[in-house]
Amino acid sequence: MKQARTLIEALIAGREDARLRGVRKVCALEFSDDEQVMVQVDDGSFRIANEGAREDCRLFCSLEDFLRIFRGEQNLITGIMQGRVRVRGELEVAQMFQSVFAPTTAATTPAR
Repeated sequence: MKQARTLIEALIAGREDARLRGVRKVCALEFSDDEQVMVQVDDGSFRIANEGAREDCRLFCSLEDFLRIFRGEQNLITGIMQGRVRVRGELEVAQMFQSVFAPTTAATTPAR
């Protein structure tokens, strides 16, 4: 099932965050159906990471929980505290990626 990859590719298409200029990190998203998607921030731009990229963090959750986080219905930290989301690696990287997947925020809008 490639539903998660297709969804995430659509979510990150054209996304940039000026606050992340100079940052290069990879976050692996692993869903309960064993599908994994590796997302990379590269100098403020987001894309699917190349095969074999070294991850800085890994999030484990269901696709439904991921969508709740994306829609702003669930906070990442709250999801972790409830046991719905697990993080391995750098929590700061997971939080950085949450800002990308959050509903339209200042981070995803062009600067004036």
